[in-house]
Amino acid sequence: MTDDAAMLSRPLPVAAFFDIDKTLVNGASLLFLARAARSLGIVSLRDLVRFGLKAMSFRRHGERLSTLDEVRDRGMQLLAGHPAERLHAVAETVVGTMQPRIWPETRALLQAHLDAGHEVYLISATPDFLAQELARSLGATAGIGSGLEIVDGVFTGRFTSGTMHGPEKARAAAALMRDRGFDATDCYAYSDSSNDLPLLSAVGTPVAVNPDAALERHARSEGWRVLTLEPASIRAERRRVRAASRSA
Repeated sequence: MTDDAAMLSRPLPVAAFFDIDKTLVNGASLLFLARAARSLGIVSLRDLVRFGLKAMSFRRHGERLSTLDEVRDRGMQLLAGHPAERLHAVAETVVGTMQPRIWPETRALLQAHLDAGHEVYLISATPDFLAQELARSLGATAGIGSGLEIVDGVFTGRFTSGTMHGPEKARAAAALMRDRGFDATDCYAYSDSSNDLPLLSAVGTPVAVNPDAALERHARSEGWRVLTLEPASIRAERRRVRAASRSA
């Protein structure tokens, strides 16, 4: 029996947790957010370039907490003072630009979980409004991101709690599984980063997707499934979508 067939045969309830950056989407969600904010005059060209350089480092070398913290904190400063409604409008634009960069293989896995009746959660350090909008667009159960503080309908530039990263992801997933009555051994988690080892270790079926070197070593030693994707699959999917739209 294949891995996917085994998944579909498992009884409910089951939850699957998907990281976003480099696991579901080929790229950094904060850079997509910065580009959209730039188009709306929220972010300067200088800041956009800085985000771009950090995103290049992210794609080449994997997640580094210092880089993520710097980009996150600067981004939150720039968004401070903007109405929550505007942030949600920006999120819709961002998700539209992210769609063509979603790995078709990971999207198919996410859909397989949904088709099996599993609950699917996107879980990421990205702002909660963006994680929620991406989850909505994919039909996932919910998006879990870093919570933003909203006062009188305006974003303050502060988070409501710790960044949804590393151990915080594992705590959030464990709390959700407990509240929903899930057996962790029946649940799944997908991530590219060794920073997510706490999350991956908290479920019965961890899957390393495009893993960084440290995660790949750990996954191989533990016998975890390792899924390696190539940008060519995204290009092929985009060609398929364009061809289908022309023939419609």
